[in-house]
Amino acid sequence: MKTTFISTHTLHNAPRAALPRLQEALAKANVELTTGRRADVGLDLGVGTGETIALRIEQTRLKALADGNAIASAQLDRTQAALDDITSGANEFMEKLVGIQAADGAATVLRQHARTGLAALTATLNTSDGRRYLFGGQASGTKPMSDYAGGPKASIDAAFAARFGLDPADPQSDPAVAAISPADMRDFLATEFAAAFDDAAWSANWSQASDTARTSLIAPSETVETSVSANETAMRKLAMAFTMVGELGTTKLSAATLQSVLDSARSMTGAAISELSGISGRLGTAQHRIDAANTLMQAAGDVSSTRLSVLEAVDPAEAKTRLDTITTQIEMSYALTSRMLKLSIMNYV
Repeated sequence: MKTTFISTHTLHNAPRAALPRLQEALAKANVELTTGRRADVGLDLGVGTGETIALRIEQTRLKALADGNAIASAQLDRTQAALDDITSGANEFMEKLVGIQAADGAATVLRQHARTGLAALTATLNTSDGRRYLFGGQASGTKPMSDYAGGPKASIDAAFAARFGLDPADPQSDPAVAAISPADMRDFLATEFAAAFDDAAWSANWSQASDTARTSLIAPSETVETSVSANETAMRKLAMAFTMVGELGTTKLSAATLQSVLDSARSMTGAAISELSGISGRLGTAQHRIDAANTLMQAAGDVSSTRLSVLEAVDPAEAKTRLDTITTQIEMSYALTSRMLKLSIMNYV
């Protein structure tokens, strides 16, 4: 025969025995009511937890791509604005070339305008967003363009002086410039002068940019070019046009020879403007692809969020009811404990 002992200690502790379990359940209910998500996904879902982990990893990846796309879009916007400035300068120069003929006083005006245009082109191609140079290509950490006076001027002057037997120290001001014939000038522009802008000479004297543009991953399996290199042929042609008018003894050339220089400059500037339009269109296409990728990733993220809600979300009304029930049970436990403390074993004797 077994006798169950009744003691004050047993009576006091009976209501309190359930408190740890109730407090744990209360904390869990509080978390679920506050977050709207299961407090312990692994415990509640078991083997289904792997799906939620995969979905959250995918959401994190999509968010990282979206953040990267925002940076790429901002960079493309700045590059487009810079291209607009370059195109505007080229159009203004073309207007001068078309509107001013090789007459008295025109050479000085054109030379000054060309030099100003070359300086503006160099400054724009050296534009930085604070972290990288927009026209540096993959070499975005290096300033792309050299200043004309400190870089390519020496090689241009040397070629000009060597071709026409001019003063090497200052070929632009040599009186012998006036004797250069139109045919000789056209030949010089097509040979030695053009060679100063070919790949090797451009990299050696003009630009430290990379030929390869930077690319960005804009979607899980899609990349686009998100930069422009200062080595684009449009930039070279525009630099050629500015340089041939701004230098090469412009103010001392005969009217016929100056006219041949202006004709070449018009042709070169027109080609540059056309190519600049193509570059701008290429960047516009990249911007459109980024927008389309963002739309698709947003849709994919919404699908993931919906599935995560199905797996992890809790019913707020049910969580509130459970929280209230547990709170009531805890209050009852404390009340019973208080009453038990007032009892004595003598009540059972």
